[in-house]
Amino acid sequence: MKLRIQVVTDLKQFVALRDAWRRLWIDSGGYIFQSHDWITGWLVGLQGRRDARLLTVLAWDGDRLAGVIPGAVHRRRGYRVVHFAAQIFSDYCDCLIGPDYDPDVVLPLLWDGLDRAGGFDVIRLRQIPADARCLRFFSSLARAGNACMIEPQERCLRIDNQWANGALFFRSLSKKGRNNHTRGKRILTELGGDVSFRVIEPDEPADAIIYEILRLKEAWLRVNDPRSLLFGHDRVVFRTILDSAWRSGLAKVFILQCNGRIAAASINFVYGNRMEAYFTSYDEAFERASPGTILIVEYSKWAFDHGLKLVDFLRGEEAFKLRLVNAETPLSSVTVPRTLVGHLAILGYRHLPWRQRRRQVADEPRAPAIVGNPVTGRAS
Repeated sequence: MKLRIQVVTDLKQFVALRDAWRRLWIDSGGYIFQSHDWITGWLVGLQGRRDARLLTVLAWDGDRLAGVIPGAVHRRRGYRVVHFAAQIFSDYCDCLIGPDYDPDVVLPLLWDGLDRAGGFDVIRLRQIPADARCLRFFSSLARAGNACMIEPQERCLRIDNQWANGALFFRSLSKKGRNNHTRGKRILTELGGDVSFRVIEPDEPADAIIYEILRLKEAWLRVNDPRSLLFGHDRVVFRTILDSAWRSGLAKVFILQCNGRIAAASINFVYGNRMEAYFTSYDEAFERASPGTILIVEYSKWAFDHGLKLVDFLRGEEAFKLRLVNAETPLSSVTVPRTLVGHLAILGYRHLPWRQRRRQVADEPRAPAIVGNPVTGRAS
């Protein structure tokens, strides 16, 4: 079997890949963060910017995609670094390899294609889950003595479904958790009137709802994190990603309302028998009732009523998550220097004290969905 390697560097080329990419994504069981819609939304938002460009490598078997490294080059602190495409907006990052192909064969070819394309100093890949297709390849690079550094990162927390329906899930919560849920609903009623839970489906108009969710989040961030990317040039990128995700049909909006007014809302992804809670905001007028925590319980009940296998809260270790979860996915980062500048950058990073290294990682750009404190109100 001889695979043809192609390097894609612009939006027009990438858009033309839609059908082949989508087939590979479905066959390989990829996350939404590697879908063609997700990366297209990111590229559309980047138009006109000079600090980032697409650098994605594909392996073709005839007219069929066998695998891809969805990459991009960013300029950061004086050097050129390869990330996964849309990395700062993505909670799980990986390569895509078709199930009929051996990753041990395809990934070295893709890696060589990336190296030959050049134009970067260092590779810095993050949010790689423990079961990622690419992690075994990077581990073999590290064992072979290459200057490949693999580091533990944060983790994604989730609820694995162990119940026949949502009611049984709710009954499994601690007595305090159930009482807090009931008390929170009572407080919401006192503050704003009748409480209701609703789901906005992909075939319904959602522009106004998404705008309001972003407005509520911005109001919270102005007080708690005024340096958030949501106030910078990545705001446009974030919105185009959300719009593209909505058009993909994989997103739903879950809303907790008081007399028709949003108390809390969450943009979640539902696909492959899983739910991923991506972006949540709440109205501070209802903060005393912990509306976000109420909403989490409600959409988890909905998920298990609909037979989903898990509810994934993605990154972040807020206290309200820790009280609900029963499983986790550890994430790793991979750093590989390519040029002398890249080697010097990694050498300097390795010699930083541990705390300073953690601080430098924390300073890397992160999506507005996960910046700052919990977005769910007081977690009671």
